Amino acid sequence: MTEPPSMRSGSVSRELVGFEVLVVDQDTAVQKGITTLLAEASVHTTCVAEPERALELSQRQFFSVMLVDLDTPTPGAGLPTIRALKERSPTSMLIGLTPRRSYDDAVAAVRAGAIDLVLKAPESVAYLKERVIEAAGRSVGRREVDSVLVDIKSVHDEFLQRFMDAERRALDIADRAAGKDPARSVDMTDLRVLVVDEVDDLFEAMTAAAPDGFLFIHANSGGEALDVATAGQYHYAMVAEDITDLPAKMLVRSLKTMAPEMVVLTFIGPSDNGKVELVETAGMRPIIAPFTDAGQLVSRLDELAEAWRAKARERRYTQSFRERHYDFLRRYVEIRTKIDRAMNEGPG
Repeated sequence: MTEPPSMRSGSVSRELVGFEVLVVDQDTAVQKGITTLLAEASVHTTCVAEPERALELSQRQFFSVMLVDLDTPTPGAGLPTIRALKERSPTSMLIGLTPRRSYDDAVAAVRAGAIDLVLKAPESVAYLKERVIEAAGRSVGRREVDSVLVDIKSVHDEFLQRFMDAERRALDIADRAAGKDPARSVDMTDLRVLVVDEVDDLFEAMTAAAPDGFLFIHANSGGEALDVATAGQYHYAMVAEDITDLPAKMLVRSLKTMAPEMVVLTFIGPSDNGKVELVETAGMRPIIAPFTDAGQLVSRLDELAEAWRAKARERRYTQSFRERHYDFLRRYVEIRTKIDRAMNEGPG
């Protein structure tokens, strides 16, 4: 692309010192023309002829604007290049270059992520320069806005957390004023434990050794466990991994679906290779390994009871907060959604 003499003279109305522009075009004449054109605006230009090289560079440094020829290296090959560059550098502004006037090309370029498609012709030189300068400014603005949105999001989340912590403290103070121990604010006469095991040994050992305040119910199969769990409320379920009528994983999922607040443990043993694991959303967490004696589990019953009470208190705090601040939470979610959308989409 060759710039008319009128564009080579006169002062530059807006300097863009420090801005980086990437040009993807296999035509060396076009590369040279754009480099000369943008040098007057103090814009540094990097030119490459291979899309692969452009993608590599975009991973290592930031380009405010990227100019991509739709026919480099072959006709239409610039469209996937634009998509890939936009994915790697969302705040860069992409401008397509084309040697032909085509409405379909323009639509395809914009859908790929470009903000414009400029004709490679002498009469388009001035427009191209103006568009690059404008796009560079938009890129900087986008990066600044994104930075502000990140800060807003962080402060927003911190405020909600502090607000909820203050509400927890207020609820605890109210309990103390009423003569209640916040740590014991959850009413629970007995901690009910469902033991799902085809043999009786573990159930009998735990029933004999357990302290007051625990009630153990035995189910000899997965099907019986589902029936028992449907008929009553249980705080914990202990599922043997070697039950035969139902896959243990299926039974665990069914129990959690029936009672999301139930804490589920799986176990093998007691034996030399025995283990007890806690079922969590992210996977399994070892609790006892090796699990060789029922006494290991009995000695941790008080710990399990306190863990359940802690989860129950947290549910109580959350429910109370939602009931008292429903409108606030609704507006919070709306604003958070708008912030996420602005960060993910943004201009360009």
